[in-house]
Parts: sequence; structure tokens; C-alpha cells
Amino acid sequence: MRPLTPDEPDRLGGFRLIAHLGSGDLGAVYLGVDPDGRPAAVRAVREEFAADPGFRTGFARDAAGASRVRGRFTPPLLGHDLSAAHPWVATGFVAGPCLRDLVRDAGPLPESCLLILARGLAEALERLHGQGCVHRDLSPAHVLVDAAGPRLIGLGIGRALADSAARRDARPPAYTAPEYLAGRTVLPAGDLFSLGAVLLFAATGRTPFGAGPPSQPDDQASVVRRVLREPPDLSGLPDALRGLVDACLDKLPENRPTAARLLDELGGPLPEEPPEPDWLPPRSRAAVTRAEDSYRSVAAPVLGPLPRPGFDPFPASVAPGPRRRGRTLLRLCAVVAVLLLLGAVGVYTLSGPRYGFGPAASSCPLRDGVAENLPPPVDPQVDFSADTLVELSFSPDGATLAVTTNDGVTLWDWRSSLAVAHLPNDRALLPPAPAAFSPDGCLVVQASRQGALVTDLVTGRSRSVAAETQVLAAAFSPDGRELALATDSDPEHRYLHLYDTVSWEETGSLSGSGALADVRYTRDGRTVAAGESGGGVVAWRTSGQHRIGMVRDRSGAGAGAFDVVSGREGMLVPRGDRVLLVDPSTDREVREFVPAEDNGVPVDVVYSASADLVVAALLGPGTADAGLAVWDFGSGEPEDTQWTPPALFPIAISPDGSRLAGVRQESGEIAVYDMEMTLMGLLTE
Repeated sequence: MRPLTPDEPDRLGGFRLIAHLGSGDLGAVYLGVDPDGRPAAVRAVREEFAADPGFRTGFARDAAGASRVRGRFTPPLLGHDLSAAHPWVATGFVAGPCLRDLVRDAGPLPESCLLILARGLAEALERLHGQGCVHRDLSPAHVLVDAAGPRLIGLGIGRALADSAARRDARPPAYTAPEYLAGRTVLPAGDLFSLGAVLLFAATGRTPFGAGPPSQPDDQASVVRRVLREPPDLSGLPDALRGLVDACLDKLPENRPTAARLLDELGGPLPEEPPEPDWLPPRSRAAVTRAEDSYRSVAAPVLGPLPRPGFDPFPASVAPGPRRRGRTLLRLCAVVAVLLLLGAVGVYTLSGPRYGFGPAASSCPLRDGVAENLPPPVDPQVDFSADTLVELSFSPDGATLAVTTNDGVTLWDWRSSLAVAHLPNDRALLPPAPAAFSPDGCLVVQASRQGALVTDLVTGRSRSVAAETQVLAAAFSPDGRELALATDSDPEHRYLHLYDTVSWEETGSLSGSGALADVRYTRDGRTVAAGESGGGVVAWRTSGQHRIGMVRDRSGAGAGAFDVVSGREGMLVPRGDRVLLVDPSTDREVREFVPAEDNGVPVDVVYSASADLVVAALLGPGTADAGLAVWDFGSGEPEDTQWTPPALFPIAISPDGSRLAGVRQESGEIAVYDMEMTLMGLLTE
């Protein structure tokens, strides 16, 4: 803490600024005082965040719930205004260092301190999750420690930062749940993974996944791979916490405890009275004392003495002045939401996707929500022998498999081997194209000889888009606002056409050099790519709709035999007897993935984000023999496994990269595997 300089503001919103506290994710942090003389931590939000639609949407989504979270271990969200000339966010003030600095300066904490830390943070998460919020960015930097115990900060900000283009890839991966790294749905279980990593750091001074083999560089990509695929290092944890931390760090979110269950396992909430002053060891207590002394020297002459430990200067019934605009906006949003709900019940229009909370958050549970006029076949096809033309695709949440043939799409709950719906298509292509789901899972698009056929699974109603054009493939953008259609001809050589999913009007077209037969977006939505019937793959930047470049040779592989690796600016394509990672802007080969000798030629390839693996379907040269090859993406080396990969073709990967579907070449059955190639489901009668 230090006094303000002449270049720094002396007021943000309704808060008068007293001192500079430091810098955080959003920008500079100041000690402020509200009109009633109460202290607050006021963050000056950098312009790139305030102007970022992703940040503003994420913040608005969670701020209302976060402002209702009240508790001893959660400094309240006091107010915010991202549209002000100088955007700001204010929270309760805590006179103590963050856990990251505390452990680095004073060393790991003993078992008695860890138990208080764990119970306080578990209680904070229980209250946060009870308001329907997820922290999303829990790390030692977001835990403050003072004489009253731990305090979880950053409420309402974590998901906004995660949604922000300015910081999408900046979260510390060692504290980030595997499903987040793979781009999956935001769930409370992710906070429990982060909590387990934070407790291990507090006990040992290191992260659970922070040290790889000496021969490998310990960069961020290496840490991500270890989080996704390797067990945590729990050495140094006291026995009282080992089992609970291990459960929190489980790779599967459904296996982790809830915050409420963890709190029960730890003995329940801490007593109402603050811990004794000596709850911290001497060196750690001295660090807290230094923070308090800094407050006394700089701020006490203006704000008075520090509040007593455990005292909440902002009781739940009090709301600071600068929030009137936010409350009015919240009321307006509530009224609009009610009107929209009433309109959805009383009137139907096929106006576009009903968005969920992210690309993997399907709002259409198919077993309960499919329209009655889309009944499944009485005798669904389950034998797809070599002469059957079929394509596969997963729903956004990975729970439904779309099987496309020459008469339409059959939707399967693959876990129970139950066909749940059939979407007929009397204008289907031969060979068929994979069906495309909207991000909320409610719309399914089929390519056809006369436009794209869009079906709403809830109402059963359909419409044609670009009905005068032969559409060979379709894909929704990750935000659901855009539908990209690949066509086979265009007089101006603009083969990819973009449509608004509210008005269903064309909004743009992108140039190529030939007919397109497959299209897909990267998960971040920054890039869209399409396969050409003649063998190339074209990539465009969605912002500005300009072409990035082209990969020209895939050695005769099908138009859909490619994958775009989100965030890596590369395409995976079969070429000859191997798979290549190619930079589309230069057509330069970045890395190669070579099958074992005599294992076959790659004819399709997918990338698993959850396991960081490349998977290729192989066919024996001049034969019908098939196989599967799996490589580590980072090294290009074959995956060292104890299992024999199944022979599958065609193949499809779930959006989160955790499931692989394909037709078993020896039996003609469609099977679903996890990335350890364990059979998870089989489509049977």
C-alpha cells in the first residue's frame, strides 16, 4: 500500500480513493471509501476489458448473484459500472496479503492452519454455489489472509475473465480444472478442483502439476498436458487433508465432492468467533501484521482504525450509493426475461438458438424434450457395413450422437443405446454430410440438394435456409449467432456463405477456389475452415472475414478429413502415409504424426482437446483393412498405451474431446470410446 501519485485518480464511481493497493487482473486496485466512510477495494477496469463483449457478458451473468453472497470469508461485491468513463468494480476491503505471497514469503502453512483455510474456503464456495455462481478463477492469488481467516475474492469476475478475449488463455493452468482447459461447461465442480490445488500449494509451496521430467521444458503447454493426463503429486500433504485433496483433484467433475460435502467432511463451518490471533505461525502472522501496519500508516488518518476481525462493515441490508443504475438495469432485464418467457410459451417462431451457458451446455435434454412429430424409427438401423454411407456427429454436451444416412438423421442416446428421434431428409446428399447442432443443442442442420434443413428439436418445426443452393455442409459458430453453409458452386467463387440465426438472412460470403464439402469453426470462434472437394482446406478469420490461407494437398483424402486446432493456428491433415500439422497462412509443415510401419494410410483425423491427442483412422493400402493411430499432440510421438486401438471409420470426436465415435470395421456397429479407448457405448437394437 502506498499513497496516491498525482497521475492517479482520486475518485471512481461513488468511492473516494485513498491509497494504491497494487495491480490485479483487471487493472490497478485502490483503497477507497464510500460516502458513509467505509473502506473498499476499488478496481480500475482496463479499457480492453470494459470494451470486450465477452467480459461484459460474463460479468453481467455472474455479478447479480455474486452481490448476494454474504459470509465471513467472502468480501462482498459492492458495486460496479463498466460503462462509466473510467470503468470500476468495488469489493469489500481486506487488510492482508494474498495466499500466494504469504506462502512464498513465509513458507507453507502447518496442518492446523490448513484446516482453517480449507473450512473457510469451502464455506465461501458453498455460499457462492448456492447463488448459482461459479468462481472459475480460484487460485492462491484470489485468496486473501488476515487475522480473521481466509477471504475468497474475485467473486463475479472469474467467468468474465474466462470469457474475455483479452485474457482467455491467461488463467494459471495448474489451478484450472481439466474440463475448463478442454473448453467444457462451467460447473461448480471446477471450483473444487481449484480448491484442491490451492490447498496443496498452501501445504507445500508448489502446485500439483508443476514439475515434469528434467528433460522436458516446464512451459504452460507442458503443465496443461499434465493437468489433463497425469495424476497430481500429493507428497507433503498432511494425512488429514490427503484424501479430500485427492478427491478434489479427480479428473472427472462428477467424482469430486461438492463444497457442502467437503465442508461436512472437514467438520462443518468454523465457529462464529474469529480464530485466535495465533492461528497463523509466527512468520505468516508477521506478514499479516505488516499489511495492517501499512494500512495504519497510510489510510488510518483518513479512515480510522481497522475494523475488528470478523466485522462486516457492509451488512446485507445496506447497498452503497453507486449501484442505483445497476439495480435499475437488473429490474429491466428481469422484466424482459419474463416477457421473453411468456412469448416463448405462447408464440413460436424459428428465430434462432436458445443459448445455454456455453458451447457444451445443452438446454435440450433429448430424451425428455424432443417434439412428438420427430419419433425415432421403429426399427433403427444398427448395422453399418462397409457399403453403407454414414456420417457421425455429437451434440454439444456429448450425450447424443447424430447418425446421418441417405434418408436423414437419427439421434441416439448412446449411453443407453436408445434412438430418441429421427429427422427425415428427402433431399439428402450422397454421400451424406454430418449433421450440425446449435450450441444450445436445440437446432439440428442437415445439408441437402436444396439448401440447409434446420429443425427445432423442441417444436419439431423445420425451415430451409439458402433453398436455391445445393449445400454440402453446415456449421454453427460457437456463440450460435451465425450459420456457415458450404456450397458446391458460386459465380463469384465465394463458396462459404454466412447466415444470421435470428433473421436467417445472409450476412456475408467468403472466397475459395473450389466447391466446399465440409466446414467447422474453432472452439474460440476466431477461425472457420472448410474442406474443398479438390483436396485443399481453406481457413478464414471470422473477424473481418478475410482468408488466412490454404492447405493445398491432402493426398486425395475426403473433404472432411481435417481438423483445426483451436488456439494453435494449425490444421491437421492427412498427407500420404502420415498426418501433418500445417500452418494455413504459409502451408508450412509444423509437425508430423507417422503411423507405425505397415499400419495403413490416414484417411481421417481428429484432435482431442481433453487429452491433447491426435487420432487418425487408417486404411490399409489397396485393401479394406482399417485401424486407428493415436499420437501425443505436443511431441508427435505415438501414444504409449497398453491397449490396441480399435479399427474405426468414419470417426467423430465430441466437442470437449473426451469421446470418440466410429463405425467398427469388423462388425459394422457404431461404438463410443473414451480417450483411453475404453468402450463406453454401443448402438444396438
